[in-house]
Amino acid sequence: MSNRTATAGKKAAAVIEAFLATHPRPSPKQWRELTLMHPQYATQIAETSLLLAEGDSEEAVPFDLELFNATRSAMLTEVAKNANTVSEAKAALKQCRGPAARKFASQIGLGDRDELLNQIVSGEVSAPYVLVKRLAAKLHVQFVALAEVFLLNSQAHPAQSFKADGKPQVNIQPASWEGAIRAAGITGEEAARLLQLENEIE
Repeated sequence: MSNRTATAGKKAAAVIEAFLATHPRPSPKQWRELTLMHPQYATQIAETSLLLAEGDSEEAVPFDLELFNATRSAMLTEVAKNANTVSEAKAALKQCRGPAARKFASQIGLGDRDELLNQIVSGEVSAPYVLVKRLAAKLHVQFVALAEVFLLNSQAHPAQSFKADGKPQVNIQPASWEGAIRAAGITGEEAARLLQLENEIE
């Protein structure tokens, strides 16, 4: 990764983090305004908004022509730049496999719940923003690149769940963070602590 690309990535992350610090639950309009203000970071902003929106609503997001026209050229430019950073994040993520998963889980705030980290890495679970940010820092990769890897993993390996009648079904979208905690049988103070991660920005 070139110094120029790394610097641009850090600037984009700083812009997004400052925005989220004042807008913990941004609306589509607020995301659009941020993108129009910083079109050079359109890809990073779009990926972050998608990551935070996963599992929040099943309603389709309407196509925004204004946003598209304002940012398409910047996004096309950034796609080529991000290709290498995504590859780097994918390679770095291999460090989390096997016994090392528990170490990384502890370092980012999951305690000994390495199974949750494994589900995040595989794309089965939509991770809170702060966990993706912490893991990206530990792996020394860009936040948006790591988020993209999780999204790609989710698309490549859709999760299987079961309907009320017991018949299996494939979930295209990752499971919610709250759903993952419940499925893991985590309760009490630990569950409350893990759920609180969704509200943390750092």
